[in-house]
Amino acid sequence: MTASEPYRLPSVVRVRVVPPKDARAAVALDKVTWLTPYEAETIGEDVRRGGPGTRLEIIVPQPTDDARLGAVRMLFGWLAAKGTEVTVRAGDAAPADDCDDG
Repeated sequence: MTASEPYRLPSVVRVRVVPPKDARAAVALDKVTWLTPYEAETIGEDVRRGGPGTRLEIIVPQPTDDARLGAVRMLFGWLAAKGTEVTVRAGDAAPADDCDDG
């Protein structure tokens, strides 16, 4: 994706915030959510709250394309720049009734 291309974010994503391996009594946060700018900020806060070593996994439902995957990577690039492992990949479609209301 180039700087002149518009962001083409997907509507819905599956998100998993995985705590560091050495975290005691911590569990992964899994959710299916609408990907709005506000929700992206909330996801980032969840990751940062997990502390060093917390990972972020994002699954974009099919059908998708490289531009949408790239837009999600760019949206969470600030976390990667701070040392968080961010994984964005295509995956199975998320059920519509599984989405948070925001």
